[in-house]
Amino acid sequence: MKSVVLAELAGSAGYGGGERYLELLFDRLDRTKVSPLLICPEPGPFVGKMKAKGIPTNVVRLTPLFNLVALIRLAYLLKRNDVTILQTHGARANVYGRIAAWLAGVPCVVSTVHNSIRDYEVHSILRHLYSVILRIVLPLTDRIICVSEALRQDVIADCPGAAPKTATVWNGIDPSLFSCRGDRNKIRREWWVGSGPVLLTVARLTEQKGHRFLIEALPALIAEWPSLVCLFVGEGECRESLRALAREKGVEQSCRFAGARNDVVDWYAAADVVVLPSLSEGFPFVVLEALAMSRPVIATNVNGVPELIHDGIHGLLVPPRNPQALHTAIRTLLHDSCLAARLGMVGQQEVTARFTSEKMVQDTIRVIEEALPALCRSADFAQREVQKEAA
Repeated sequence: MKSVVLAELAGSAGYGGGERYLELLFDRLDRTKVSPLLICPEPGPFVGKMKAKGIPTNVVRLTPLFNLVALIRLAYLLKRNDVTILQTHGARANVYGRIAAWLAGVPCVVSTVHNSIRDYEVHSILRHLYSVILRIVLPLTDRIICVSEALRQDVIADCPGAAPKTATVWNGIDPSLFSCRGDRNKIRREWWVGSGPVLLTVARLTEQKGHRFLIEALPALIAEWPSLVCLFVGEGECRESLRALAREKGVEQSCRFAGARNDVVDWYAAADVVVLPSLSEGFPFVVLEALAMSRPVIATNVNGVPELIHDGIHGLLVPPRNPQALHTAIRTLLHDSCLAARLGMVGQQEVTARFTSEKMVQDTIRVIEEALPALCRSADFAQREVQKEAA
């Protein structure tokens, strides 16, 4: 029987949460039954990464917002590859993908929401335009997957007609990849970190991630712990402005801007506290990874984060845009190592029990199968069974 062609239209060609989601999904598909196809909206590191994994990958430039040529190229690509299912990621891909799939006659379309459109870092006029267009093309999608319940509620509030089509599928990771402790001293040696406390934040250097509020919390912490170091892992357009802010606050010597890194296990191992001061988040992989490493986490109480962290149980939650709250929470964990260890241990148990990549992929496939027309469903679209640990 001919295999099902599953096309994934990525939101970007960088390597953020949406791209991690796709990598995990592709890794777990049974390629004897499902033929994967990745489409990226621009060139970028994710293209090469997935090609190296043997995933057929195409680039169709989806800029500017209205690009008839891009739409035709996308529809042609879907038609030429006889795509059975198109899953799209993010507002831009959701708009283009729904229309192109309709033009190409794709039987099943699933849109995926990784972040609230209310929090997009674009002009308010463009944000409103996306919202209007998404409502107009709603009939062209069969299901909408939201990576947190908070996002699902936002989608329904913005477009009540979407309610029957929405489902929540939380992000997940493979805990076995983070169960090892890593080399705690490797990063400390390479980045001139002494014996003092180490804070770590792993996120793109953009306004949305709220790094400036962590930097504003540092002076009072360094006054108490002069050897404290804050590690910033990630790249982005705010790098220079954040370095300038660190100089302005007199904490530049305590900040290390490491850029994008692949060896995240060693970075988590080096940290005493992992901090995610974001202004908005869908369901952050960084928190899942840090907890899987049993690191104590402080995160902002936004969007889907409280669905993962219950304050005082799996980590500490603070309001966004609040340096004083960050200072207080960090100070609490640095003074109370028993509390920090307990939060890390309970958080690790929570991730292992509820937020695995196996469950994420199973739930995603379940939603897609429910959306498939009966004729296509008989093609036996299924997830590869995860190998047992003994194997």
